[in-house]
Amino acid sequence: MRVILLLLFSLSVSIAVGDEPTAKRSFAGELGMEFVKITAGSFTMGSNETAADLKKAGFVIPKAFNLGDESPARTVRMSAFRMQTTEVTRGQFAEFVRSTNYKTDAEKDGKGGWSLNAERGAFEQDPKYTWRNAGFPQTDKHPVVNVSWNDADAFATWLTSQSQKKAETVRYLLPTEAQFEYAMRAGATTRFATGDHPQSLDGHANVRDASFKRRRPNLDYAKDPSFRFDDGVAFTAVVGSYPKNAFGLYDMHGNVFEWCRDWYDAKYYAAAPDQDPPGPGSGSFRVLRGGSWYLSPFNVRCASRNNSTPENRGNSLGFRLVLE
Repeated sequence: MRVILLLLFSLSVSIAVGDEPTAKRSFAGELGMEFVKITAGSFTMGSNETAADLKKAGFVIPKAFNLGDESPARTVRMSAFRMQTTEVTRGQFAEFVRSTNYKTDAEKDGKGGWSLNAERGAFEQDPKYTWRNAGFPQTDKHPVVNVSWNDADAFATWLTSQSQKKAETVRYLLPTEAQFEYAMRAGATTRFATGDHPQSLDGHANVRDASFKRRRPNLDYAKDPSFRFDDGVAFTAVVGSYPKNAFGLYDMHGNVFEWCRDWYDAKYYAAAPDQDPPGPGSGSFRVLRGGSWYLSPFNVRCASRNNSTPENRGNSLGFRLVLE
């Protein structure tokens, strides 16, 4: 049985490194961030399923999508680590901006972020879209979006620096792709942590579903289908709105796509080490994992990989952290 340790961070960050609690409050705790200990173990990373296998199971595969980057499936050993229980919220990111006057990539280049234009039924880039304006209503308890990999990494670096000022010996990072899939599966070997069928996510994740279709009826759902249930939220949901997984983590499937630390390489699985794969040493794209409120069943599977340039942003892109 896996032992789950919830770190509420109202205690000292020394709990996070295995010491006795003290009265000291961590800087992460001041932001309302909670971390859970993921115990060491092994899991099967990736999938050997072919396009024919998935089509037979009822999945619609996006045109020109290559499943080859998910294979070969292999056993990977993971050391213990601690992961944020939820995605970073807009309120937490706002503290970073207030403290540093940081400008996101969407703000610095003047091009803005991306959002779905309701009238045209297509994504558009516009300066009005930033982490402050997703193109739909959000509160400080929703996941921050329209942040690039660069923005997410800057937030982690800032959080580490603030913790160091309080003499905390921890480092905040984006998770590796292996850490993310290990935590997402939470012991499961099925397509989703909840089972093999997309319907198994009903009540467990915020994904493209009936509530989204009601708000965006003019999209082509034959080419990019929705889940056959209603999760009650059309766009982003308040973090932690759905049940946590077996590792004590929320929204590992859906809500927002999450940036990982790794560079992307379609052939990396064949050459990756068996212990704590760190990702390629270089590349042009960074890994995205977990799917989002906008994505169909194919893209929300545990094995599904995606990637984008480090400066890209969109209203379905966010992140969470791990700590050392």
